[in-house]
Amino acid sequence: MAFGPWWAFREALVQADQHLPGVYELADASGTIVFIGGTSDIKRRLLEHLHEDAHSCCRRRATQYRVDYRRDFAAEEQRLYDAFVLHHRVPPICNERRPSG
Repeated sequence: MAFGPWWAFREALVQADQHLPGVYELADASGTIVFIGGTSDIKRRLLEHLHEDAHSCCRRRATQYRVDYRRDFAAEEQRLYDAFVLHHRVPPICNERRPSG
């Protein structure tokens, strides 16, 4: 599987998402990826981001998201993160730490 389309990062859309494992990317209005994550429950994790403190990086910057549902989310999160850093020379602005996968 591969990433689906970009969706507006709003609670109503996330509520319609699935409780499945996968990787996700959050982006700002210009399409710049600000966070790369992986989780055993996409819907739960995206809702956590939406309910973070209003001053958190993801809450301030993310306006859209996309997901790739997959069981090997930890390995794929690591691959995506590493590819981003290789290309941009820095991690996504809201990733505070390197994935542990």
